[in-house]
Amino acid sequence: MRARKADFEKAGSRVVLVGMGTPAECAAFLKKFDVPFPMIADPQQALYRQFHLKRMSALGVFSPKIAFKGLAAMARGSGIGKPIGDILQLPGVVVIDSGGRIVFSHQPAGPADHAGPDAILRALAESADRSSSSARTGS
Repeated sequence: MRARKADFEKAGSRVVLVGMGTPAECAAFLKKFDVPFPMIADPQQALYRQFHLKRMSALGVFSPKIAFKGLAAMARGSGIGKPIGDILQLPGVVVIDSGGRIVFSHQPAGPADHAGPDAILRALAESADRSSSSARTGS
């Protein structure tokens, strides 16, 4: 996402992250990982519930598949450090257009299942096409 920041801006979008930590913990995360996007602190997980983001089972945390993906990420230097918040909460991606409509939602199968920037940018382009088409037809 970080490497595609200019593409998101060109698409006329704003990327906003949501974290389960306190405001101070979210700020530390942004600084530590040089994240160029703002982050909403949601330690009560209200937005996670609002967008129906799933939680992983307790057994899922210890599955060989999850452990392997975690070790592979750490080997690439992508370790995130000590978890903050609910370690069972899965991430997600929700794209909301300027009219408040959800135009893209990614519900991951596990913690390492992320929507890639290409899929998100495609959804933004499709939403923009629908909006301009509606404006032209007056619907």
